[in-house]
Amino acid sequence: MEEITKQSWFHLSTGQFGYPQPEEGYLDISYDMSAACKTCKIGKKQKSEFRFRSQPKAKHSQFLGLNWIFDEIFVREEAKEILETNNITGLTFSKPVINKNSIPIEGIYQLHVDTFISNGLITENLNVEICEMPRNEASLKFLTAIKSNLVVGPFCGNLKYNFPQGDNCIKIDGIFLENKPDFVRLNYWFGSGGSSNQPILVSSKVKDLIKKEKLRGAYFDLIEVL
Repeated sequence: MEEITKQSWFHLSTGQFGYPQPEEGYLDISYDMSAACKTCKIGKKQKSEFRFRSQPKAKHSQFLGLNWIFDEIFVREEAKEILETNNITGLTFSKPVINKNSIPIEGIYQLHVDTFISNGLITENLNVEICEMPRNEASLKFLTAIKSNLVVGPFCGNLKYNFPQGDNCIKIDGIFLENKPDFVRLNYWFGSGGSSNQPILVSSKVKDLIKKEKLRGAYFDLIEVL
């Protein structure tokens, strides 16, 4: 494994608690889907606050996520204040709401990351998935049997990368991370099937701070910087 240094970067993720609301229509409510693929979701862009069914029940987690949305992170008040007090850069905050009444959720904030890394991803070690009619006969048969949208289309033909597993990891040319804020987002799409995400990366400063303050709910996968 690559040595962890002060210049190390990490893919930040969280556990998922609940589902975005309304479950059958959250995409059109919270995202601008005008330029997005209806099948793989590449190209979606958030346009309004996320809606929760209720206050998240994971009371001891300072970092939270929603199922189906793996590239957006929510934090509690304590985590927000610690990040701001320690001059962590590259992030802003907004308030998600309760779906039933549109009232902002007390003490919960969405963490926005708007600095994109558009170059430098090393792709040789990543599995590629193309938005197209499945070519594997067994997969096609299975998806047809369960009436999956993945065999209905439309298909955009764009590609995304499967998240690396095991000892494999995301690799980036370090020159594209120089002089960047502590929070950045990859301008590449990752995921599988109907899920498409743009991962959030954080600097060692962020990881060290979260560990020092013993904030729960944040998970870090080391990025290999080449």
